[in-house]
Amino acid sequence: MPQFANSAAFDDARSWLLALGTDLSPDKALLDARGNVIAHARTGGMLDPERHVLRAKSTIYRFGGSRPPRDIAKGGWWIEARQFTLLLNFAISHDIYLGLAMRLLCLVPPEWSDATVLIRGRVDQDLLAWRGLGNSVVTPMKGAKTLVRMPHQNDISARRVHQLFIPGLADLSSPLPPIAIEDVRHLDPNESLLGFLYL
Repeated sequence: MPQFANSAAFDDARSWLLALGTDLSPDKALLDARGNVIAHARTGGMLDPERHVLRAKSTIYRFGGSRPPRDIAKGGWWIEARQFTLLLNFAISHDIYLGLAMRLLCLVPPEWSDATVLIRGRVDQDLLAWRGLGNSVVTPMKGAKTLVRMPHQNDISARRVHQLFIPGLADLSSPLPPIAIEDVRHLDPNESLLGFLYL
């Protein structure tokens, strides 16, 4: 039995590319004249992902929406408890909603998530993750022929939030999921948009 529940997914070279924010969809790849893939677009992700061990009993958090919590918990992007505290303190000190704080510090535009659910998870099996600071986002704006641009603010210590990308959660066939859902909070979808500006 492997030491980490998601070792195979983490060791796949594509997991590092996904952590970098690389869009590996075949229909969005840049092709040469012969139809060979020569490049993939990057739309955000993290800067300089580093291997990180998540031990059993660790607490982690994930925002999501429009899906059942069990499905949201199979997604790859999470933050650890200390980073969640940074988000919470940022929201309190700036008198904004938590969902908007997540958008600003984790660089998540409305096009990617409506941020209507917050999950607190407990790691039940040791996992491997990529960990790093969020990178600037450039992605198509929903319903418009322009781009959403969200520059990172990692030079400001109060806005520096390390994120986790945990590969393979959706593919694990274990009868017990490696992350147990401890709490689910439903958020008003409008709250994460109040004060959000498209640049």
